[in-house]
Amino acid sequence: MLLELTVNDGSPIRASLDRVGLLSAHLNVRIGTNETGEASIVLNSFDKTDDPNYLYSKWEVGSLSVGDKVEIRLCQDGEGDPPTEIRRSAESPGNLFSSTDQARLLLTAISACDKELIGVLERAEVAEPKSEFERISRSVSSIIGELDRCLISPTLRRHPELLEEAKQMKLV
Repeated sequence: MLLELTVNDGSPIRASLDRVGLLSAHLNVRIGTNETGEASIVLNSFDKTDDPNYLYSKWEVGSLSVGDKVEIRLCQDGEGDPPTEIRRSAESPGNLFSSTDQARLLLTAISACDKELIGVLERAEVAEPKSEFERISRSVSSIIGELDRCLISPTLRRHPELLEEAKQMKLV
């Protein structure tokens, strides 16, 4: 896919993604920083073909002013402009565990925790009223989501070689 963005009928900026992922345009307006506010527009892509890692590309379009006209066109596949920024999730400083063995121990601990939480849900479904069970279920789901966001995903981005083990433990 290709997104083509033009500001005030100027030269278009083209962002492309020809793999599995997400291609997007974001118009951001900051209110309260000055009398007219600040506006900018950015094109982004997330290439997800190297799961659990991804490649993030960004095309800075620049600042906007009141009255500017922004046109975004969705086009067939084609060649995009080079991005202004490229980041790889595998290189993120937020990734966890330099040691593969420590990463594996974390995944094992999370798997045990996950099994215990599922057991809590199974017992609550039988013992609690439906409305209470639904609240417990939402809370447990929230915890499992945070475990993924804060521990599992940052660990697997750094150690993709553990992805199959994590799948066997039903963590992904």
